[in-house]
Amino acid sequence: MSKWGISLEGLVETAMQMYIFDPSFGDIRPEVEAEILRALQDPNVESLLLAALCLEEKAQKGEIESLKLRYKDDPVELLADEILGLQIAQYIGGTRALFEFYRFDRKKPGIMSSLPPFLDDAIGGLLAGVLVKVCSP
Repeated sequence: MSKWGISLEGLVETAMQMYIFDPSFGDIRPEVEAEILRALQDPNVESLLLAALCLEEKAQKGEIESLKLRYKDDPVELLADEILGLQIAQYIGGTRALFEFYRFDRKKPGIMSSLPPFLDDAIGGLLAGVLVKVCSP
């Protein structure tokens, strides 16, 4: 994912921008990093992220006919990007992660703000799921 400017450090920093500090958890940065690495090794998460990467490449080459002229505008009727993000979030963090995903999707913190439509939602789903998993008892 480095081709898109996505690094482990960038993922952790983006997640931490959305973290609402809770003194009972202390510094969660190490747990967030470990959980991201764990999620990236899961074949299901990896497959969904790969799907987002493939869709980005196809869309940028103009190979998704219905998006040819409007891809960069992230048209409102494009839902596949949201579906990927939601599924990643829910897979990692359960139902609570769906609500966290919407926070990430609205704010687009950190590296998400510079990512194209499919990838920003996939990364948002990854980080939403990770935060919920780390911060849930």
